[in-house]
Amino acid sequence: MGRKMGPVGETQKKDQRRGMLIVGVAFAAGLSISWWARTKSNPAGVAERSPPVTDGVAGFPHKTDPVAALDKARTMSRRDQLRGIAMWGVASDGTVDVSTAGQRVRYVFGSARGEGPQPPRPPGTLPRRDFCGKQNVHITAEGMSTDPDQPSYPCASLRAEPLPDPHCTTKALWQEAIRRGAPADRRASIEYYRSQAGPAWRFDIPGSWHQLVLYGDCERELTGADTFGSVP
Repeated sequence: MGRKMGPVGETQKKDQRRGMLIVGVAFAAGLSISWWARTKSNPAGVAERSPPVTDGVAGFPHKTDPVAALDKARTMSRRDQLRGIAMWGVASDGTVDVSTAGQRVRYVFGSARGEGPQPPRPPGTLPRRDFCGKQNVHITAEGMSTDPDQPSYPCASLRAEPLPDPHCTTKALWQEAIRRGAPADRRASIEYYRSQAGPAWRFDIPGSWHQLVLYGDCERELTGADTFGSVP
């Protein structure tokens, strides 16, 4: 007598289950590889930046001059209007040693209303509003690099004008602060920004009372409401 065979239907069901199991395992493996690749290429919470460069960055790294490096920063950005400069760890000679932890420079650029890269929209449709966009350019220990452009960043106001190139230097600002009693051996945080009164410099030695806001030409002090504003 020949061997007794099981029902054909039961064999087919087993093959189907085996096939579905193989497909499921392959799909899960594919998802795992995709997730792993994303975490390696773009770690959570870390903004992608352009590769850092050092050519043309005045004084890099130990005597970086934030004002002299502005032209290089402008060439790095997709935006053409200066919106502010923030500097941390500025020495009394006006330079920043970006090789030291916490000492760095950030430039902010934008565009005129509705100009420059705009947020994507469905083909054939008009934008609901005009954007000015924003892009940060940094100088750190690695060099000068850019954050990803932010095309949906809103415009500040109808009358917001870009900042002119600085008419004085961080060294000149420090000299005025020293004249007013600031200790020359400390490090300052400095902002170049648009205040209520126009272009302005904000000088501050963290943890001290040495604070000062001057108009953009460093010729007169601003006080009260005239000082309002900040680097975006």
